[in-house]
Amino acid sequence: MGHRRLIYCLLLLLLAGCKETLYSDLPERQANEMLAVLLANGIAADKRPGKGGKVTLRVAQERFADAVALLHDNGFPRDRFTDLGQLFPREGLISSPSEERIRYVYGLSQQVAETLTQIDGVITARVHVVLPERNPDALDETPLPPTSAAVFIKHRPDVDMGDQIPRIKRIVQNSVAGLPYEKISVALFPASPPQVRRPRLESVLGIVVERSSARRLRGVLMLLVAVLPLSAGVAAWLGWRYGRRRPGSKTEADGGA
Repeated sequence: MGHRRLIYCLLLLLLAGCKETLYSDLPERQANEMLAVLLANGIAADKRPGKGGKVTLRVAQERFADAVALLHDNGFPRDRFTDLGQLFPREGLISSPSEERIRYVYGLSQQVAETLTQIDGVITARVHVVLPERNPDALDETPLPPTSAAVFIKHRPDVDMGDQIPRIKRIVQNSVAGLPYEKISVALFPASPPQVRRPRLESVLGIVVERSSARRLRGVLMLLVAVLPLSAGVAAWLGWRYGRRRPGSKTEADGGA
């Protein structure tokens, strides 16, 4: 039993030494999605809890580059959008009307883009809203051009987003006051299929591991070969000493005779 525990502990140390941090400070939901993508593509990874409910994602050291490329192709980590509450804090310096307008348009675009990223198949989204502004120095009463919006969407190559364009336009139209439906343009771009390098496997005494980990495993097995006989000898010696000191043992009986 003791030998099995020793082997188990050494193998755990081997596996723990093969992981390094891939991303940290991730929301729980996003970390689970990223972990699922990695595991589905044969990349060993796990997650660890962090501060403030955030999560750290770890990956096998030899697959670090593959993990970064794979997650990037799938739109991870997700963009962090800025909401209007962050752009317009309750306390702060008074901004000019033009600055307020710029921040409002930017925040509005961010919120709409974040909503579009929740659609299945969307990897990333950008929304550019144009709100026409009248020149205060202009003397004529020329009508302002209508508000317009341009939407960029990068989506998974296995998902057909063409049928979603009318719904996407409706979301944008209902999010921006005074935006005509016909003034919304949507550009769809399928992402390149992710290219994942399959690891090269190698068998070490019947244990199949990646080739980059085979050397470490051989080192652990050699250590076990050296330690197990020594631990067996120490255990036998301790058993012998314990047997001699135990009351009523054969050694004490012989001495008493």
